[in-house]
Amino acid sequence: MVYHVKAESISLAKRIARAAFVVLLTCALNYLWLWRGANKSGSWDWFDLTVIGVVTFLLDSRRREFDLEVDDETIRMRGGVFGVGNSRVRRGHIRYFHESSGNMFREPALWLSEHGRGHRFFFGRVSIPANLPEYAQIRATAMTWMEIG
Repeated sequence: MVYHVKAESISLAKRIARAAFVVLLTCALNYLWLWRGANKSGSWDWFDLTVIGVVTFLLDSRRREFDLEVDDETIRMRGGVFGVGNSRVRRGHIRYFHESSGNMFREPALWLSEHGRGHRFFFGRVSIPANLPEYAQIRATAMTWMEIG
């Protein structure tokens, strides 16, 4: 079965909160960079780097559209940014199963990976948004596919 997951819709309040966090983080990093003496050119660097950080974050702060394919042996995620996000989990190989209730930066979702907790970022994970109508069915299927031992 193939499910099309639409782009995440983010409220204005959440986008503003995310942007404020990026501004604070960028200012802190700029302060450390200038304070350490790596660059003594002045305050325009603060402004430039802060604007670049905020614009980048606002343009790329939401989940992209992707397809979720579920069959008898695999759950596969296809799509995302430039094809990044093409990952899969196989029956009997799921080592990481985490349900997130969501926060300021993430929506509620189920994350699956064939790799452990630390390696899932580098080797891929499958994300199943909780607002998907078939979420409960896919979650139940994934729970039966957990690696034993």
